[in-house]
Amino acid sequence: MGAGGTQEPRDAGLIAQELVYAGLEALQAGLSLDLCAYLHEAEAQGPQLFLGTPDLSAIAPADAFTLFSALRDALQDDHAGDETFLISDFLAVAITTRGPRSRGLHVAGRVESPLEDDERARVAKMAGALGRAIHSLEREPGVRSAEPDAEPLRVAVETIEGRSRAEVAAPVGDELRSGTAESTTPMGAVAAAMIDAVDASLKLIEANDGEIGGERAVLVLMADQRERRALGAALIGERQDALNATATAALQAALRLRE
Repeated sequence: MGAGGTQEPRDAGLIAQELVYAGLEALQAGLSLDLCAYLHEAEAQGPQLFLGTPDLSAIAPADAFTLFSALRDALQDDHAGDETFLISDFLAVAITTRGPRSRGLHVAGRVESPLEDDERARVAKMAGALGRAIHSLEREPGVRSAEPDAEPLRVAVETIEGRSRAEVAAPVGDELRSGTAESTTPMGAVAAAMIDAVDASLKLIEANDGEIGGERAVLVLMADQRERRALGAALIGERQDALNATATAALQAALRLRE
């Protein structure tokens, strides 16, 4: 930047992400860990998972979702880091931190042996400091676009008495997010659940399937608060069924509106 220039204000969500990853790196630098993670939940947004170790790209989708589900369940309770419990395959300690509009769960552990008392104390101290810094920003963490071919890791739908409830999990940048929603149709529920995962301020216009060029496809149309619209599309075939295609198309549309 030249002399006399002005610097654009940095996005609070990006700053929060940098703080999280810096904290995870600091924990790993001082301790031998097989699991080092942070789960963040803010108002109007599903939980977001940040992994220091293991690397998300090195985990099978089913294992990643199992770990995410265990952490999401643990987020419902308060933890002070003074006990060891099993999270997926890890003997871990957890520390809960809270802000006016968000809460977080810091987790550290190993596969074969629990953390010693002094190690738990170090994790608790670092997590407390990191949590205060993250929650002080108190703004919905920014969503950076995922790869163009990003696909959901999980899509689950149940229909009871004509009403469908969907749960999805998908990578968004370096994060793993989940969302849930209900609708009168399975496709509508899946698309709405993806909105819950990525950005609850978005609005679903329509989710529908049809035929184009001899192929079946799903189209999902969304709008943001400024009434900008984005379309996501995915083919239905051997690789993915109609509901997974709906989740893929919805993820595309949501990320385009967030860029």
